[in-house]
Amino acid sequence: MTRTGRILLLLATTCLGAPALAQSMGALVSGPAPSGGTNAPVSFTADTLSYNRPGNIVTAAGHVTAIQNGQTLHADKVTINRAANIVTASGHVVLVQPDGTTVYASHVVLSHGMKDAVMKFVAARLAQNARIIANGGQRYNGKIDELSKPVYSACDLCKSDPREPPTWAIRATSATRDLEHKMIEFRNATLLMKGVPVFWLPYMSEPDPSVKRKTGLLIPSIGATSQLGAFAVVPYYITLGPSADLTLAPVFATKQGPALKADYREAFNRGTLDVKLSGGQDRGEFGDSVFANGTFDINNSWRTGFSFNRASNPQYLDDFSILPNTSYLESNVYLEGFGSGSYGKIEAETFQGLVASVNQNELPIVAPYGQYHYVSQPDSLGGTLRVDANAFNVMRDVGTNSRRVAFIPSYSLPFMLPAGIAGTARLKLDSAYYNSDKLNQQPNFSTSQQNSIARAQPYGAVMLRWPFLRATQHWGSQIIEPIVQLVASPVTGISDNSRIPNEDSLDLEFSDANLFSLNRYPGIDRLEGGSRVDYAMHAAWYLPSGMILDGLVGQSYRFHKDLVYLPASGLQDNVSDIVTRAVVAPTPWFNLSYRGRLSHHSLSNRMTDVTANFGGSRLAVSGGYLYTNTNPYALYDNLTLGQSPNLNPPPQYFQPRQEATLNLSTQDGPWNFSGGGQRNLKTGKFDEVNASAGWQNNCFGVNLIFYKRFTSFNLDNGSTLVLLQFNFKTLGTVGFNAL
Repeated sequence: MTRTGRILLLLATTCLGAPALAQSMGALVSGPAPSGGTNAPVSFTADTLSYNRPGNIVTAAGHVTAIQNGQTLHADKVTINRAANIVTASGHVVLVQPDGTTVYASHVVLSHGMKDAVMKFVAARLAQNARIIANGGQRYNGKIDELSKPVYSACDLCKSDPREPPTWAIRATSATRDLEHKMIEFRNATLLMKGVPVFWLPYMSEPDPSVKRKTGLLIPSIGATSQLGAFAVVPYYITLGPSADLTLAPVFATKQGPALKADYREAFNRGTLDVKLSGGQDRGEFGDSVFANGTFDINNSWRTGFSFNRASNPQYLDDFSILPNTSYLESNVYLEGFGSGSYGKIEAETFQGLVASVNQNELPIVAPYGQYHYVSQPDSLGGTLRVDANAFNVMRDVGTNSRRVAFIPSYSLPFMLPAGIAGTARLKLDSAYYNSDKLNQQPNFSTSQQNSIARAQPYGAVMLRWPFLRATQHWGSQIIEPIVQLVASPVTGISDNSRIPNEDSLDLEFSDANLFSLNRYPGIDRLEGGSRVDYAMHAAWYLPSGMILDGLVGQSYRFHKDLVYLPASGLQDNVSDIVTRAVVAPTPWFNLSYRGRLSHHSLSNRMTDVTANFGGSRLAVSGGYLYTNTNPYALYDNLTLGQSPNLNPPPQYFQPRQEATLNLSTQDGPWNFSGGGQRNLKTGKFDEVNASAGWQNNCFGVNLIFYKRFTSFNLDNGSTLVLLQFNFKTLGTVGFNAL
């Protein structure tokens, strides 16, 4: 008999007697329902069908497919015993769950609407290419699989020899698959690496690979550090509904602790919340930390959020590797809005110092800090209006208290001149009102104690670019572009600076990046004025092969000397230092970037910053070199310097910085190696070194990481970290570290 459709159609034409078969099938379908459910109709397709009237047995053979209660059964042969209400399948048996999970077996006996089963030689294909095989198994109510002598793995089998052991596998005496709650539990489990037993657990469980979030124990991590001694972390993950979870991680150590880390996360329709708490015994005292942040959308235009970060002491953060080598923590609360070309924000900020050299009483509290930014659409002339406004209040227990309201409008208009000269005209006004007290304290150290002052500094500038461009089919395009800018502004002196607190202009580095800036300071608390001419020559060559050569040499000429700049800044004389930039990328596997500053007197090196990258995945080399003739970090710790840069800076300011970095990495198939370091060339000592080695295939990875810091942080003597990580697909990561 040829293959047909559903059995009800087949019954109408079979010579075995449709009424008898219908009665037999009806008895099977309408038999006793399993607890908690009802039987649905069963449908068949098969090549042949026979009926044994005395034994009340229906036999379907040849490409049999049976569907009932969402379960789909494929087999070479299926027999239905009406008297026992049992279905027996044999030969290439495949049982497909409603969720798509597939179970393979050589022989299956089904009952209670195909929800209960006894299986022989079972194999199941799970999500993420995971597989589990067993000598046999039993299914209860379509929800629980009890497996005998299972082996579980998420590794691909060897194509040349499928019988070769996988990279890793879990072998157990028995296992339970909870199909309803998506969990797999192993009893008397052994981890096999290439068939060799390496680790044993009396019990272990893991979520089904199809599950992204599931309550249960995570893989522990163990190791040893100089601060903690030997330690173990046993994390437990808890799902709290569809959009929230909690991870608890007790830490047990021989020298410190115990401690507990907790991470609560929740996603809302209009925001997210993440709270990390920790606490425990550390160095004879109780240490704790809080790291919390949240973001919440009020509507499509407004958003609010906060961050709260606090710790009892930096040693606790370092010892338990919560946030090591951190010099300060910042907390804030804010409200921000977004418009068409506009942005506004109001916030409050506080800081906690974590290093011994910082006095907590000297750190500021900023409340409030408001800012507004607006950029218009081009007008009828093509010009663009920009408005920046801000206001803040900075409070310190020890140090300057300052209040500022600033209004900074600007207008930019592009234009074209004959001969292809492209120009841009700019107008800008930096205006602000200041009110301050305790100006004689840090970080200003002024001669006056309090002041109120308003200042407005207008700027007008015209920039001209005259690009000479040549393009050819074989040699790409070349460009030579002279650039000149004329800036006009009232002359500023240093007299007002002693009465104006400096909160946003403490650092300045003259380079090609700010050569054409109207004010080269990063903020407006310090301004440069007077008239000047900025000029540069820019050239570039772009080849069809992708090669890029790009360079710039520039300088500035001031019509007066300006003492608002520090010595050796390159801006004190009428003629500034020469700034340079070069990018060389002759091939996709090599590029070099250079930025520098040369003395306008002797062309001696004032600043050099070079980075280079060479190679690809097989071998990649990157390096860098930094030199500066001054050390700006030494500036504002000196009481005698104050805010009068024409005074002699401390000797530490004139101590050059010189350091080099080098990193190498290579990858060959599943193997990867990397190493590198940073060396202080002035002291002849390394700041830090690092190295790593790893191996990764489709289901398993191992990484060995080494890091050593030689410099002192918070009065320590450096630190060393050795971390060994094993990554098992579907199982998680196991870490072993020491420092």
